[in-house]
This record gives sequence, C-alpha cells and structure tokens, in this order.
Amino acid sequence: MSPRESSEHPALSRRGSAGLWFAVVGGPAAWFVSLTVSYFAVHEVCRHHSALAPRIVSVVAFAVAVAAAIGGRGIWRQIAAVERREGDRPVERTRFLAQIGVLGGTVFSLIILLQVVATLLLPSCRERPRTPESPDVLAPPVLHQPTSGT
Repeated sequence: MSPRESSEHPALSRRGSAGLWFAVVGGPAAWFVSLTVSYFAVHEVCRHHSALAPRIVSVVAFAVAVAAAIGGRGIWRQIAAVERREGDRPVERTRFLAQIGVLGGTVFSLIILLQVVATLLLPSCRERPRTPESPDVLAPPVLHQPTSGT
C-alpha cells in the first residue's frame, strides 16, 4: 500500500491522526490535570470543608480517560479492517498506537477512579480543623519586625 493509498483510509487521515493523538495522550493528560487540581486544592478544601470541586474535576478527567480508551478502540477496529501487507508501516504504527491508547486510557481511568474512591474513604481535614496558627498558602507570611527597645 503506497502512502497515498494508506492516507485514504479514515484511520490514517489527518482527522484520524488527531483522534489517535487523543487516544494516546488523553488518558495520561486527564490524570495529570486531576492530580494537579486535587493537590493544589487541598488548602481550599480544608478552608471551605468541601471537596466538591476537585471531585468534579476528577469525574470529568475520568470521562476524558474513558473517552480516550474508547477512541483508541475505535481506531484499532477501523485499522483491523485494512488489508494487511508485509511491511505496511503506517498501518502497523497506527495499530500499535491505538493499542497503546486503549491500554493507557484504561489504566489511567482506573487510577483516576481509585483516587476519587480514596478521597471518599480516607479521612479529610474535617476531622482536623484548621487553627488560627495554621499556615495559609495564599496569604504571604507575616514577618515579625524586631523592635528597638530603648
């Protein structure tokens, strides 16, 4: 199959290439966003005693990771219908990347799901309320000025 013939297949076109990139990168990117938002929202969660916003972000990230896995599976099935020829590198490469997308989307959606379950099961800062002496990451620390004592 020549490069021109292989590009006529929908899974090997530019649109299929964008879908393939989403399948490969979507799951890890969704997990990274979910983890980063959850990590940096800890102080606000403890301040407002509500972990709703990070959980919503995690649920959206879970949906993105599942969509990446489903998209990878769709491309994998499309490329399986292409006639195999010896040494057809674009088809083999697309099939491999689609399989990586399915695996990555599935694994990262499971990781995101377990992170959400952990936030539901593990005790949060509600059991340990913040005291006035607790540091605040958003406000700059107040430095004590030495007083001249004469």
